[in-house]
Amino acid sequence: MTTNVPPVNAEARIRRETGFTNLFFLRRRPRLFGVPREWVRPIDEDDYQKMIHDEGFVSPLYWDQGNLADHPIIAHDAKDLATYLLPTFFEFNQKSRYYQNKFYLYQWVFVIGAFLTTMFGALATLLYVPPNLSAQATAEVERAVYSTSIPWQQYFSYLTAVIGFVTAVTTALSNRSEPQKRWGKTRRLTEELRMHYFTYLSHLAPYDTPDRVQKLRENVINLRVKEQENV
Repeated sequence: MTTNVPPVNAEARIRRETGFTNLFFLRRRPRLFGVPREWVRPIDEDDYQKMIHDEGFVSPLYWDQGNLADHPIIAHDAKDLATYLLPTFFEFNQKSRYYQNKFYLYQWVFVIGAFLTTMFGALATLLYVPPNLSAQATAEVERAVYSTSIPWQQYFSYLTAVIGFVTAVTTALSNRSEPQKRWGKTRRLTEELRMHYFTYLSHLAPYDTPDRVQKLRENVINLRVKEQENV
């Protein structure tokens, strides 16, 4: 029996994937109010089990191969992993998201600040009246530029200074805190924990010995020590 599948509109897909709203600068826009740095386990156990399932791990609540109790080895391994590995995994995962958002936020401020500093600086320069003009030329320029009583040149100069200062401070903070390096480090450690999770679940080396639980604990502790080391 065949099923009629509607043809994929390649041109529409390319348009959707390359549209203006799909630009990296817009898709990866940061949360202005930030992302929490520390992970807090959900109070509701169902929410926590869903979080485990969404990460691709074994959850008794979302086990789709029947009753997990019918697979005592997997159930026991999943319990070990939930006790010794998953809390550290979610902690590192949260930190990675925090530093990722922080890095994107700094980049947004820098790019937008640089653009506005250039724009307002150009406008202030355009509206500037040189002091060495003759009285008649100065009067003509002032009539052309200052058609209203608002001193636009001064306002644009102030805006240029303020935005330039904010951009410079943001750049300094970004260079000092190094969110990109910290994001990369915590993400690497998070994925390392994911690898240990499935290695333990598969009973592969180094988790193919009687002291496998102790080895799991030691490896998690080692990764926590690495997380505390300088980037």
